[in-house]
Amino acid sequence: MNDEQKLDLNDLNPPPEDNLPAVHDPEVFWNSLTVIAPSAEQLADAKVISAARDHPAHAAFDMLRTRLLQALNENGWSRVAVTAPTRGCGSSFVTLNLAYAAARLQNTRTVVLDLDLRSPSLGGMLSIEASEGMAAYLSGEIAPEDFLIATQPNLAFGLNAAAEDNSAEMFQATMTGDVLDELSDLLVPDLVLFDMPPALEYDDVLAFLPNVDAVLIVAGGGVSSAEEITKVEQILSEVKPILGVMLNKADGPVSY
Repeated sequence: MNDEQKLDLNDLNPPPEDNLPAVHDPEVFWNSLTVIAPSAEQLADAKVISAARDHPAHAAFDMLRTRLLQALNENGWSRVAVTAPTRGCGSSFVTLNLAYAAARLQNTRTVVLDLDLRSPSLGGMLSIEASEGMAAYLSGEIAPEDFLIATQPNLAFGLNAAAEDNSAEMFQATMTGDVLDELSDLLVPDLVLFDMPPALEYDDVLAFLPNVDAVLIVAGGGVSSAEEITKVEQILSEVKPILGVMLNKADGPVSY
């Protein structure tokens, strides 16, 4: 073999770019995330009762967490869309509390994405200012390690800095699926919660369902009618399994 035919092994295995973590090592990716930890007071203001566990309702979220993770493990699932029939049911409140309840399990990695693109709220609830828009991330313009924020070693959030009106179209784009697959491959989360807009408001939830494994519906006591709950179940169950309907704002703090 002459000099022109010789192969440089570095050409076959080029080194990773300097600003990227090592491939296929989720621990490295988690450690590369920006850390912003809300204070106990900020979590209390956001009504994240599952973090401090000093509110009696935290037990309901612990039970929901355990049932949810058992169902996911039995089916080999990890991605759950959290939605409600209409606004005012508290689906973002449930998403946050479920995430922090799961994060208390040290061996469980949880990622939460604010996909209510028309009216993002998680950043404000956590008192964390998002620096980038979710649209840019779902379009592949931002790497996950540059977009996600870790509030705990095993809990990361993808927050949204800007509202978007074309969310249904974006959710159906091929790039959105590719970006979510990349997130799963790199971070290997046990649970991914997607905080979705109300299912009866626009077609956003239906457009996004192909990217999830199952759906959790949050109904609001005194807000959701039986007809609305039934309609949401019928519409969504034709596409993805319904893990359950959680009744929030009931006579007790939290009920099922």
